[in-house]
Amino acid sequence: MTATPRRPISVRDKVRPPLATIYGLQCALLLMASGITYFVNGVAAYSLLIGGLISVLPNAYFARQAFRYAGAAYAREVTRAFYRGEAGKFLATIGLFAGVFATVRPLHVPVLFLAYVLVMLLNAALLAGFAQRRRKSRV
Repeated sequence: MTATPRRPISVRDKVRPPLATIYGLQCALLLMASGITYFVNGVAAYSLLIGGLISVLPNAYFARQAFRYAGAAYAREVTRAFYRGEAGKFLATIGLFAGVFATVRPLHVPVLFLAYVLVMLLNAALLAGFAQRRRKSRV
């Protein structure tokens, strides 16, 4: 009888950033900002939403890949998952921007890029905030 291979240790078993909370909060803020902007300019509103989603979706894919495995015994899997996530994030971002520019008319391009950059900064700020909160709770 052969032994079944062990499943790599999932980060779900370890401490990890609250990814669902972070990306859910970003999507909620995007929807609110887009809804408020809709009353001022409809094109800017959906450009804002699209730009933000172009940031959130590839980052969520990367985070899912990067936090799949944990532990020194699985260093090779961690490295592969990280590179796979980064490559997927890069290709998805390029593909989403290309798809939007090819299909969405009219489009408010400055708002699209501004939303993309602001959501990237929001992502970094949320991750830093959760990390700081975790450090304070351990002390």
